[in-house]
Amino acid sequence: MDVSIIIVNYNTRDILRDCIWSIKSQSKDIEYEVIVVDNDSSDGTLEMLQREFPEVKAIDAGQNLGFGRANNLGMQQARGKYLFLLNSDTIIVNNAIKIFFDKAEHLMQEDGQIGVLGAILYGSDSKTCHSYGSFITPKMELKEVMAKYLRFLKDKKNTNPPSVETNLNVDYITGADMFVPAKVFKATGGFDPDFFMYCEEVDWQKRMDEKGYRRIIVNGPEIIHLEGGSDTNKKKSWSPNRLANLYKSRKIYREKHYNKVLLPFFRMLRLLLDMPSILILALATRRKEYLNLIKLG
Repeated sequence: MDVSIIIVNYNTRDILRDCIWSIKSQSKDIEYEVIVVDNDSSDGTLEMLQREFPEVKAIDAGQNLGFGRANNLGMQQARGKYLFLLNSDTIIVNNAIKIFFDKAEHLMQEDGQIGVLGAILYGSDSKTCHSYGSFITPKMELKEVMAKYLRFLKDKKNTNPPSVETNLNVDYITGADMFVPAKVFKATGGFDPDFFMYCEEVDWQKRMDEKGYRRIIVNGPEIIHLEGGSDTNKKKSWSPNRLANLYKSRKIYREKHYNKVLLPFFRMLRLLLDMPSILILALATRRKEYLNLIKLG
């Protein structure tokens, strides 16, 4: 088996159907399998898969495992030489699976230190969306908090280029499209199960970096990412639950990768800076659940 395509699903039946159809219609000259790990959906996803895509291996997680743990479950049962982690809210536009495979085979022959390949992703408006980024650092986090008060510090929503002509080495590739050699999963253990959602792909690729595995954006694959397909909250501000997951994940990441001596001082400084914005958000929305974020900082 060349490639195992692993898709984690949580109540995204209709966009999952579109995703699988795009894979089937675009993928040629490549041996692949599709594995869907369902996080206890209530929208009839498993029934749809059995009825419309009997060739797809559907795994019923029985509960919402989150992003990383569900992907780990799929990777453990995969047979492919490469593991392609793909969001359910994506559409394959060209023969991306074959292109990734050929690129990976070529790069593996060069140095064998390939951790993840990814592509520049496009939104439904044909504009590029978040495809890769830099590792999380204390400086980056403090800048994020300060940007709530000093708007000129705020980064643009997306700074990824519209395309790349040559291979681009990056810190991490977004979890929406991670093309990973199976041997790298076995060597690194995959996603840390302590993360429920957010930062798990950054953490895994940080550990890859420490072992010398490269993360590379390549040209060729064309993929549309309908960001936030499983998020029912379409408001501008994040829901308390979504923010709580982010805060918890950031805290886990800090404890794993930040200087242990400086960690208490950084946490206190960040909390003092973040607390006013949390209070303002709670007052503006009249939702006291936001106040729980203070103790998660």
